[in-house]
Amino acid sequence: MENDKLYRILFFIGSAWNFAVAISLFILIGSLPTLINIEPPKYNLFIYFNLMTIFIFGCMQWSVAKDLYKNRNMVVILMWAKFALIIIFLYALIFDTPVKELSAFLAPGMVIDLLFGLIFWRFLIYSRAQIKTT
Repeated sequence: MENDKLYRILFFIGSAWNFAVAISLFILIGSLPTLINIEPPKYNLFIYFNLMTIFIFGCMQWSVAKDLYKNRNMVVILMWAKFALIIIFLYALIFDTPVKELSAFLAPGMVIDLLFGLIFWRFLIYSRAQIKTT
């Protein structure tokens, strides 16, 4: 079941996910707070930096999909970034009590990011075994 083609597809899907999120949020940046019923952010620059980060993660996953083994080190960064996002989100839920509407909006994305973090971790195990056999 596990093979290079599967992981290429998964990295392309992850890349598309990040591009779709970044572009959608960029387009909706002015109306999104109203749509999810939260107060508009005071510093849009912070939001733009986050969107840039999401877009760069998409670019990194695209690069990995193009050459799995040459860009394997990027997967380590991506995996830890995904896990860091989850930890920060959970920390905010526990200690910061964010607005429920914002948490509900972010939660599905966090679940998807967790799944991709686990996929990246599994790819690192798979690719290490592949490297050893060659």
